[in-house]
Amino acid sequence: MGLDRHIWTWMGLDLLFTPKLIPKTKSIPFLPKPQPPPPGRMQGEARLPPACVSKVLDDDDLLAEIIVRVGFPTSLVRAAAVCRRWLSHASDGAFLRRFRELHPPRLLGFYIAEREYPASTRFFPMLHLPPELAAVVHRASFRPDAYEGAHAHVVGCSNGSVFTHRASFYVDTFKLVFARHRPLCYERGMRMTILPGLKLRTSPGSMYSWAQLFSKQEEDGWSYFYLAVKDIMGAPGVLLYVYMLQNGDDVWCLHLTLASDLYPYQSPKGVLLDNKIYLATDDAIIVLDLTSSILSTIQPPHGVSFDVSGTTILSRADDGSVLYLIHIKELQLQIWLHNGDNWLLVDTICLSEMCANFLEDEPTADIQINHVGDYNEFVFLEMGRCVLYLDVKHRTLRKVYKMTADEYYLGDIYPFMMSWPPIFPTLSPARDAT
Repeated sequence: MGLDRHIWTWMGLDLLFTPKLIPKTKSIPFLPKPQPPPPGRMQGEARLPPACVSKVLDDDDLLAEIIVRVGFPTSLVRAAAVCRRWLSHASDGAFLRRFRELHPPRLLGFYIAEREYPASTRFFPMLHLPPELAAVVHRASFRPDAYEGAHAHVVGCSNGSVFTHRASFYVDTFKLVFARHRPLCYERGMRMTILPGLKLRTSPGSMYSWAQLFSKQEEDGWSYFYLAVKDIMGAPGVLLYVYMLQNGDDVWCLHLTLASDLYPYQSPKGVLLDNKIYLATDDAIIVLDLTSSILSTIQPPHGVSFDVSGTTILSRADDGSVLYLIHIKELQLQIWLHNGDNWLLVDTICLSEMCANFLEDEPTADIQINHVGDYNEFVFLEMGRCVLYLDVKHRTLRKVYKMTADEYYLGDIYPFMMSWPPIFPTLSPARDAT
């Protein structure tokens, strides 16, 4: 218990010993009122914890109940650094699943990536973050590191990582170099990982009309899929190329090539879940099965269609196993769940009252969906020249950005989430004792 007392003050355990935070199945001894130090002992001198505190912290069940309530992954990491016993609790799989349920990953901010060339990318932290998360944002470096002096364009964010690419054009090919940035990593040499370059061949009468990078975090690292849509003059439909880069590979490989008479839209964006890529077209949703190399289609819900106005977008659950569709029409937002062969309307949100504060300044007829979170907890909307953040869970809407006078188009929004699971420290032998 010698090490436990060092975490007592900074972790705020005295605030956690309250009736509303202690499980009903356990009884906690009354904590006596602090007394002044006895004669001969200076104020602030380290003291052994009282017997009742030792009794609580020696109980593994109660200790887990205390640690699970620290609220943020950063606090969880600091708690795990106390000793191996605390680390064992904090890193346990069942404990982490419960912690995530109580404290889902938080949105720290968002990138706005311009679509014009030369494109620029800017990061905007979310306002009114708790002090613990505000300190994380303040210490992080959200500017993607340049590679060999070339401009890096953000193309996606996932689980605390930012993905960028730069392009080099040649006579009959162009080369893409992707990189994964970790803004929350404070060691500069560990912030960026350069991926092998991908070469795409071009030819007269053909062009790549649309492309998207998909990333998938697995137990042994990251896997990447790059989908390129190629139009060939005079040919019906398009060709879909999927390139794959698995963890540890040195080169990209062409995973599959499929022909389709349906044209995917540049927006809304596609999603990857359960080894399938879902893309929206004006007539149906294309499904690319990366395992069987089979192309199929799904019809959208009745009365819902995809078009260039940006009123419909695909989303997924946080575990990557369930497909959602978000649709907005006349200030009413609908969330649909794809259940087998059917669509189920799971939520409807009326935005009329929420938009009351913005109606005088911005037109609402052209309200669009720019991006949605994987957790179906937030939606980024475009209304006129403003960006609105909709908190689906708490039914709140607020303005988070307004375009400047010299901006003509907003660009793509990429939300940046707190990474999960946390990276726990390696303890020194001095902290092995409990």
